[in-house]
Formats: sequence, C-alpha cells, structure tokens
Amino acid sequence: MTNAPFLRFAVLGPVRAWRNGEPSPEELALGGPQQRALLAALLLRSGRAVPIGTLVASVWGEEPPVRAVGTLRTYVSRLRRVLENDRTRPAVLRSAGDGYRLDVPDGALDLTGFDRRVAEAARRTAGGRSRADLDAARLLLTEALALWSGEPLAGLPGPFAETQRARLAERRLAARRSRLEIDLELGRYAEAVAELTALTAEHPLREDLHGLLMLALSRDGRQAEALAAYAALHRTLRSELGTDPGPELRRLHARLLAGDPAPPAPGPGPVARPASLPAALADFTGRAGLVARLTARLTAPPGAAPTVIALTGAGGVGKTALAVHVAHRVRDDHPDGQLYADLQGVGERPAEPAAVLGEFLRALGVPDAALPESEAERAALYRTRLAGRRVLVLLDNARDAEQVRPLLPGDPGCAVLVTGRAHTAAPPGAWSVPLRAFAADEASALFTSIVGEERAAAEPAAAAEVLRLCGHLPLAVRIVAARLAARPGWTVAALARRLADDRRRLTELRAGDLTVEATFRLGYDQLDERQRRAFRLLALPETAGIAPAAAAALLGEPAGPLLDSLVDLGLLDAPTPGRYRYHDLLWLFARQTAEREDGPAERHAALTRLLEFLAVTQRRALRLVRPGSPAADGPDGGPAFASADAARAWTLGELPDLLALVRQVARDPLHAAPHGPGDALAGAAGLLFALDPVLEDGYRWSEVEPAARAVLAAAVRRGDARAEARARHALGRLFTHTSRLPAAREHAERAVALARAADDAELLAAALDLLAHVAFYEHDLTEAIALLEESRDLARRLGDAVGEVERTASIAYALVERGAAGEGPRDDVVRAEAVADHARGLARAHGHAAAEAYALYILGIALREQGRLDEAVARFDDGLAISWSQGLRARESYLLLRIAETQLLRGRPRQALTSAGKSLAIGREIGEEYQQGRALVALGHAHAALHAPGPARARWREALTLFERLGVAEAASVRSLLTGARASPST
Repeated sequence: MTNAPFLRFAVLGPVRAWRNGEPSPEELALGGPQQRALLAALLLRSGRAVPIGTLVASVWGEEPPVRAVGTLRTYVSRLRRVLENDRTRPAVLRSAGDGYRLDVPDGALDLTGFDRRVAEAARRTAGGRSRADLDAARLLLTEALALWSGEPLAGLPGPFAETQRARLAERRLAARRSRLEIDLELGRYAEAVAELTALTAEHPLREDLHGLLMLALSRDGRQAEALAAYAALHRTLRSELGTDPGPELRRLHARLLAGDPAPPAPGPGPVARPASLPAALADFTGRAGLVARLTARLTAPPGAAPTVIALTGAGGVGKTALAVHVAHRVRDDHPDGQLYADLQGVGERPAEPAAVLGEFLRALGVPDAALPESEAERAALYRTRLAGRRVLVLLDNARDAEQVRPLLPGDPGCAVLVTGRAHTAAPPGAWSVPLRAFAADEASALFTSIVGEERAAAEPAAAAEVLRLCGHLPLAVRIVAARLAARPGWTVAALARRLADDRRRLTELRAGDLTVEATFRLGYDQLDERQRRAFRLLALPETAGIAPAAAAALLGEPAGPLLDSLVDLGLLDAPTPGRYRYHDLLWLFARQTAEREDGPAERHAALTRLLEFLAVTQRRALRLVRPGSPAADGPDGGPAFASADAARAWTLGELPDLLALVRQVARDPLHAAPHGPGDALAGAAGLLFALDPVLEDGYRWSEVEPAARAVLAAAVRRGDARAEARARHALGRLFTHTSRLPAAREHAERAVALARAADDAELLAAALDLLAHVAFYEHDLTEAIALLEESRDLARRLGDAVGEVERTASIAYALVERGAAGEGPRDDVVRAEAVADHARGLARAHGHAAAEAYALYILGIALREQGRLDEAVARFDDGLAISWSQGLRARESYLLLRIAETQLLRGRPRQALTSAGKSLAIGREIGEEYQQGRALVALGHAHAALHAPGPARARWREALTLFERLGVAEAASVRSLLTGARASPST
C-alpha cells in the first residue's frame, strides 16, 4: 500500500475520517448520509470484498431505487476522490469482483481499537483477579469507552446501519458493565452508583444493570436504597411486561433482606475466557473452498443475530474434523473464548441441554453454587454471560435442532458451529452445509499426508484403487492410511487386494478402536423398525440409485416419507430430485446387515417385487413406443408416461440400473434358482426381451452384453430354454449391430430353434427377424427375404402391427440390394419401391414414427437405384426429420450416409462431405463401427471428387482398418480403391 495515504476512521459516533494523523489531522468531507452509509458498510467489513448487491441492500434495503448500482458507483468515485492519493491507482477503496473492498491500515479504525482493548481486558482478568489485573483491565476498558463520541453510525440511513447501530450500542453497554463490575471489586461504589443510576434510567428493563445498582448501593452502605431499587424494578416489570424479576435478581433481593452486607455480584462473578476446543488435526486436508467460505461467514461483521452454521452428513464424512479445523482458524476473531460440547446425538444417551449449559456456565466463570436448576434459567443466564461478547460455540454430534436450540447464544457477536448426521440438526436460520465424501484429489492428499509422499508415489494406481474402495470417505481413508503407515512391510497393492473383497472390506477398515462399521452402526441403531427394514432392503439391488416408486415396490409399502427420513438422518443421499442412493460403504454395511437380519425368502421376495415393477413399467413404455407389440402384453401398472418420447427417455435413463438388476439376478444363486410364479430369472429374461424394441435403433446396445451373457449362463445351468432363447436373441442383436456376424448367426439360429421347440410365436418372430438381418449383412439376400416373410406373417398373426411394418420395409430393403446386385428378378428394385411405400402407409396408419422413418429410408434407396435422385433425397430428408425428432441416432446416421451418397451422384461433393461427416460423428457416438467404415468410404469419395487425393486415401485407410477388424466383405472394395481402381460412390 505504498500509494495509500495515512487515514483514520471513526464509526463509534458519526462516521468520520481524517488524513495524516496527529498533531494536526485534516478531517475529510465524506459527503451525504447515503455516501457515508456506503463507507460504513465497507468499514465494518474492512479487508473483505463486498458484492455490489450486498452494498445496495446495505444502503437502501429491499427496495432500492432503479439506478441504485449507478448511484453507488458514483458514491465510490466521490469517496476515492477524498480518500486516495492517486485515484488512477486506488490503494484504499479497491475494486473486488463486481464489488469493492476497503483496505484500512491496522489501528486506523476506532472500532478495531475498541475491540482490541476490550479483548485484552478480558484476557487480563480471565486467569486471575489480582489488584494489578483489575487496575489494568479497568484502564483498558476506560480507554476503549473513551473512543466513543456518541451514538454509533449517527445519522446514517438504511437497514444495515440500523442493525449495526444496535449491535455496537450493545457492545458498548457490555464494556461499561464489565468496567462497573471491576469498579465494585475495587471498592469504587459511589462512582458506580452514580453511573448505574443513569444507566438504569436509560435501560429500565435491563435486570443485570439493576442488579449491579442494588449491589453497589448495598456495598456503599445504602441498604434501604438497594431494596427500593428492587421494588422500583418490580413495579416497572409488572406494569410494562406483566412479569416479575428473574431468579438471579430474586436471589440477590433475598440476600439483601437477610442483611447480607456484601452479597455476590449478580453476574455472578467475572466472565472467564474459555478455550475448550479439541486439538486441531495436524494433517487436516481437503475442502479448501468450503473452509474459505465457512471462515468468511464466521469472521464477517455480526448481523442482527448470531451466525449459526450446521455441518451435516453421514458418519465418517469428516464433519467434526472440518468444524474443529475451521474453529481454530477463526479463534482470534472470537477473543472472548471458545466453547465445545459433544452432544452425543447418536449415542444411547444424548446429552441433555441443561447439563451442557451447566458445563458452559462453569467455563464462563459461574460457580456451582450460583447455577440455576432449570434448563430455561440456565439458558437465560448463559445468554446473559455472552451478551456483548464474541464467543465461538462448537456443538458437535447434535441429535436434532431441539437439542441445539437452548445452547444458542443471543448476542449477534457470537457464532455457532453445529455438526450432526441428521439434516434436522440444523436449527431454524442456520446455514446448513451437507457434507459428502471427498473428491478423489482430496482423498489422495489425506492418504499421502499420512503414509508419506514417497510411498504413495511408488504405487499410484494401487493408491487410487484403495481410495476408490474406501469410497473416498474421509474416515475410511484415514483408517487405511494409518494401517499402512503402521505396517512398513505392506505394499499399497496388497492393501488394495484385501479391500477388494466386499465381504471383508468393512472388517479391514479398522485401526485400533476406530472402525467404519461401528460409526455406521451408531446411526443404524437410532432408527425405528420400519426405517431399519427400509435401510436394509433398499441396499439389495446393485443399482446406482432408486426412485420412490421403485423403492415402494421393493419394500411393499409407500416409500417417500421413509426415504426422506433416511436422507434427513444422513443414511441416504438424494443427489437429484426423485433419486436416492447410498454412499458406497454405507451400501455395503446395509447390504451385509440385510444378509444377517433378513432371511433369503424375504430378500428374494423384495428383489422380485422390484423386478416385476420394472417389467410392468417397461411394458407400459412399450405400449407408447411400439404400440401393438406382443412384448407389451401383460398386467398394467407402473408410472404413466405422457408420450412415447417420455417413455423412451425413461427406458434409456434407467437402462444402466435395469441391466445391473438383470445381471445381479442372473449371477446370484439365490435369485437365479427356480422359484415358481415368482421366478426372478424368468423375470430378468423377460425384461431383457422387453428392452429390445426401445433399443431397436442400435444406440447403447453394447451396454446389454454383460447382462445378456449372465442370463444366458444362468439359463443354460438350470435348463431354462425360454430364458436362454431371450438371452441369445439379445446377444444376437448386439453382435449384429457391432458387425460380429459369425457370433450373431450362432445366437440367432439357436434362438430360432429354441423358439420353434417351445412354440413361442412372439420370440420366434423376433428371432427370425434377427437371423434375417444377419443373412442380409452376409449378402445372402434370398435367405434374408424368406426369413423376413415368415417373421412378417407371424407378426401379422400375433397382431403386432409395428412388427409387420418393420419386416415389410426390411423385405423392400433386401429386394433393393438384391436387384442392385443383379442376383434376383429384374423387377426387384421396382417391387421394392412398391413394398416400401406399402410399409410407409402401414406405419402411418398405426402412428409409428420410427417405422415410418425406416420405410422412408428404404423407399429413398429404391428411388435412387432407379435414378430418381431428387425424389430419393426428398424421401431421405423426410426420414431424417422423423429420426431427429424421435432421437433415433443410428437411423439418423444411416440416412445422412445415403444423402451423402446421393449427393455425390448428383455432382455435389461439398454437400456430400458435410452429410458424410455428420454420419461419421453419430456412428462414433453410438459405437457402430460398420457404419463408421461406410461413412469414411463416402468421405473418401467426396474428397476425391474435390480433387483432394491425400484426404481421400486417408479416409479409405481408416475404413479399411475398421472393415478388416470386423471381417466384412467391404474390406476388399476399399483395398481396390487404395490400389488405384476406379473410385465411385458406394451404393
């Protein structure tokens, strides 16, 4: 601040400023009341950035003028003209973000001097009350009070000034009261009586001041006047408030009546300076941003009420460590002391507020003999002892807001940090901060700080795996790091292997008396029976989360209130509205608790209920996505969907959890065994089959493979032909979309055989369609047409209108390809146009947009093969619009490729380049490598047509790599392109 002038500021009276100090300070013209109010708002937050919105609210309140921001910036400019040596380089009133910051030199603000002297006086008397201590404290308090020059912030408008005026006046009164208490100890009774007489007149309802007056009169030998002072207060309280004096004053009155010549001060006694915070963790790491925000809140100028912050979250998430760390950081901003209590909120006997108040009052200097009996009286005395003081209170491990409420100070200079597992631990008006597990880098930093950088850096992959298995939970990370640090012979990889066993992991998370399982058990033991059952059973599905409707099916009862109660208690998370999940280790604890406390039949029944609910919901979705599909037949139920788009979105959004559940049921012997009507494996296979029509576009089919393989293995083990056929159908579909044709044919043929043997017409129609697609991609178009015709006829017999449309369109496609290849009758292409147009009509009649898009795709190909290029592009565009509106990404890619090929035939290579590029991008997005290869071939042709042989060959080389890996016939034609054969657009 070399450019900063030497300034002094005053707020303990009218807001004033001087330049250059003594002996002849120059008072500065600070402008009108609102400009001074702005300066006061900055002075009382000196050194901290204040957003422009906060400053506007400080000056004008909730209804600022229209041009408030502009006016405020004008005030800032005027203040800089007065305060700065060089307005072009502000050193005092600086811009900070969208607001401003006032940098005030140490000792330049009268309020800072006042606070420093008051705090020093408290320190001088906290350890002892010798004559020297009392004299020094009195001098400090006298100097502090001499800094005042009237009403604080006198004449300033605005709600902020009004609030701060009341706060500062209370602090002044508290300082005067402290000095008067010292006066009585020093025997300065007459002076104290004179001042207290005036103070009680100014504050006729302040019992503490009346008590001091009574005591001063009594000690000055004026017993009758002391009793008269009590009588006068009694009359005032009765007439003004309808109440009697409080218990403390009544006790003082009784002692005066008994003739006690020197009863104890009604304070009672000087206020000690407690410092009962637990020791800070030397290796505390993480949450840097949150620590900064909490520190800023706790060190901000007091408002109208004490600052209260509640840190909530599951056991082991690091609430206490964070609270203690922050409390030590802000200790100097609370010079009158720090109080700490473990409220034992999850123990068998949570701490009673009255008992905690007793401990706090003792720490504040109240002797046992002066402690009131009732909780209400103790709370009142506690607030009195904290009046006018800046004390930090840390209430750890709170049960709920009811336990916390009596322990809250009343003075706005105080601050409170509360920790608790339940969100309900936050009292009204508190800033509630829910804590979750560490981010990966924070967990790594804590782990490294304990085991040492060299050891952590030696096995970074193993360390990351250990932290993942700990779910990045701070307590778990601390435990494993401590175990590793105590065992120099262990490798990090060895620890990771021990933790990898789900059944042993919680046992491994133990270091001495510190265990993750015991921490979780404390929370579980607080639950009632319904909550415990829900907590256990909700952990059965191996899914990433659960919705209320699915949870209700799993539990067999309404679940909303139960879920919310578990969230409130820190045992579940609600990361998004309508979605609930466990922390990884809490899930493990809940799962193992279910295995101990719930029998196999109950667990199987719960999971089967969930599977049935999801199958019913998927069937309901199918009725909109694929009207008339036999796969949609079955009992009604599940949530209602507003549209086909909403139904498809539900399936795609829930797909990871649906497949995880299918995979779990198939792999777990408890659920994969036959169970009669409640057969979970049959339900899983049925759900897998019901997903097929929604995934018909090919997008995300790769996600299905692990679940389908698990169902297939379980079905083969127990000889369930129906489940096996459905699993093989799913795998065949997947392998067709990913161009693994030999595997696709194996599964498709087996699915057809199993369906024929079981006389399962629905499955047979789907399996024949699948086998036809395999034959199509193998270029056996005659076989493909025969299989499609049989599948179409079955669909028609089953009443599957959409299936009939799709297979009719596929027949047209096969006719086009056979006609183009010259392998069938000459009129194949013309017939294909008629068949495709018929399929389009059927699709429109049944209102199936996806099938219509497919029919338009085939119709465009048929028109193109007849040389009707403009008509072909028009049909492709129609199909593209439908595909885009329906989110059919694979169909969109196919249509864009056909448009590119047709544009090349029309002599428009630049347009072809754009369309083929879009087709390639979608193919990469959805993982269809065969489609990527075809798009790359078209891109090569477009570059070649633009006389860019280098890019053309590069694209063809990429296509060749893909086709060779897939083992498809197109590789040969691309090789010929690269060896110089005549290049032409693919058809």
